Amino acid sequence: MKIVTGLLLTALLVITAGCSSHEDAKQPAGDETIQLTTRSAKSELFMEYAPLKPGGKNSFLIHLTRLADGKPVSEGPLKLVLRPETGQPLSMTISAPTRPGIYQAELTAPPAGHYTLELLPEGNGFADRIEVLELLAGSPQQVPHPAQEADHKKHAKAEEHDDHGHADEPQKTDQHDHAAVVIGDGGGTILLLKEQQWALDLLIRQPERRQLNGRISASGELMAAAEAEATVSAPLSGLLSVTKPLPYLGKRVAKGELIALIEPPISPDGGAGQFSAAHAEARNRVTLARQEHERAQRLFEAKIAPRRRVEEAAAALDSAKAALAPLDKSAAALGGDINGRLAVRAPVSGTVVELFSGTGKGVMAGQPIVRIVNIATLWLKTHLPALDAGKLPRQPSADFTVAGQNERFKAGRLISVGDMLDPQSRTLPVIFSVPNPDARLKVGMFATVGLSTGSSTDALVLPVEALTEDEGRFFAFVQTSGERFARREVQIGVKDGPLVQIVKGLDERDWVVVKGAYYVKQAATTATKEDPHAGHAH
Repeated sequence: MKIVTGLLLTALLVITAGCSSHEDAKQPAGDETIQLTTRSAKSELFMEYAPLKPGGKNSFLIHLTRLADGKPVSEGPLKLVLRPETGQPLSMTISAPTRPGIYQAELTAPPAGHYTLELLPEGNGFADRIEVLELLAGSPQQVPHPAQEADHKKHAKAEEHDDHGHADEPQKTDQHDHAAVVIGDGGGTILLLKEQQWALDLLIRQPERRQLNGRISASGELMAAAEAEATVSAPLSGLLSVTKPLPYLGKRVAKGELIALIEPPISPDGGAGQFSAAHAEARNRVTLARQEHERAQRLFEAKIAPRRRVEEAAAALDSAKAALAPLDKSAAALGGDINGRLAVRAPVSGTVVELFSGTGKGVMAGQPIVRIVNIATLWLKTHLPALDAGKLPRQPSADFTVAGQNERFKAGRLISVGDMLDPQSRTLPVIFSVPNPDARLKVGMFATVGLSTGSSTDALVLPVEALTEDEGRFFAFVQTSGERFARREVQIGVKDGPLVQIVKGLDERDWVVVKGAYYVKQAATTATKEDPHAGHAH
């Protein structure tokens, strides 16, 4: 038996995939091209070939895709081993793909019979073994399979069993084996050629079983923590000194750092001038009251003044001290310099996020100057829908995403859970602290929040991006064969971060588009506008 390598030159491999039905593909007639799809742990094989004619030349068009990234096997030899039921195996090696992902082979078919085909990619860094268990050379009528006799016996036994009153019992089949190799289009109606798939960012995976935590989706926003925000106001009226410019927006300041100097106003009435006068007057009152108290004490001891005079002087001294104490405290807090200007200092460490005035401008007592926010720790205020409020556990946890950043952030400790729904939005406020050491998160950002309910379930899951939504219904795109897809409606359950539970519509054997579903959706949309009998050229 002579094995010949070479290029595929016949017109049999110019396929019109849209012209063959699923049923016809299962039993190809005449010279109709057969499409076969199967997978190993690493690769997807999509092969097109004409029915094998014993003694004649037979052509194969082989498409190999890496399952890890959905890209073609673009280099390296491919070894093919054809194993008969009895006798020696035949092998050939194709030195390289004719184009990325596509190997072409031509061989003289062996005698009529049943064969197993092994494909062994041997590229640099990518070695695999793909097995096609059943290839038929010759027509089924010419080549009875050894297993047929056993099948007939089984069928006869089943009929005999039915005669004993069990005709209604379902017959078990190994559906997993049936799904391992697909002949034809697998029932898919959406055509996307392998070359198109390789050019797109398309990834196909099987659903997985995972333990999913129950989660509630909610909206939220990032805000400054209550103790980490301060608006610095002018303690007294005056002018913002030009000798100390105000800090610019975004500048980080430390607690106690000088923010501004306030020049006393020209008029002594109000502002720094009035404060200085009031402070001096209060100090003088304390001095006079102390002197009067000391004099009354001496006179009482000399028995010249009554005790009542001493008591009255002590009361006056206490009153003067009480009036001076807050002024002393204010003076110490305000500070100042040798020119009598009042110093305004940062009450907290943080970043200047807002300016309310400017250098050289006049300010009134109590007027805001700057706003400082410490963003090392933020608060995440979550708006929990009223319908989900009852699902919240006593100690919920949360994570969240923000627009423009791919990372999923973890919320810190729970700060508070509201006791009342917001009357307008009908949501319950739930606040978490959020560590922000690298300052990537900003005050005012909106967030999509996931709150854990504390329950878990064993679930069949897909990435959320594998699903498309249409009027409240969810759909996935299933790859039925190498170049065919079907739109499948699914029922979803619990969501856990990037994963979603599939309750109905898929099983673990399905191959689902988990990345790039948009492209398949577009192919489905445009397919109706194109000629369904357009050629399949390679």
